[in-house]
Amino acid sequence: MRKSTLMALIGAGLAAAALAAPAVVSAASAAVTRQDARTIINQAKTAGIVGEMADGYLGVRVEAQMTAQIRAAMAEINGGRAELYRQAAVAAGAGDIATGTAAAGASSFQQRFGSIPAGQWYRDSGGVWRQK
Repeated sequence: MRKSTLMALIGAGLAAAALAAPAVVSAASAAVTRQDARTIINQAKTAGIVGEMADGYLGVRVEAQMTAQIRAAMAEINGGRAELYRQAAVAAGAGDIATGTAAAGASSFQQRFGSIPAGQWYRDSGGVWRQK
């Protein structure tokens, strides 16, 4: 399958999976609701503690400022994203689910990049944290 076709299918799969995906809750994040997690992460992003990464997940930028609450919120959101990316890879018919999942995450970051507000941090594909 051509890369452009796979990426288009993954994008469509992400949209479909987002509508159908149940909330994913890990043991570490059981006390954090999805909405609470978003609020906590948005505050941590504004403070520069965490940011979006090129692989489609949230990452820690300033370890010294991490709290248990931020970790739980990250686990909630990253767990949900992992499931969406996996579902997108399956829906796209990716032969290798791990590769398809990684492609879905990268595609999600590319789609999300434009909405990262000025001043927030992101980690590029080379692993370098940059402020937008």
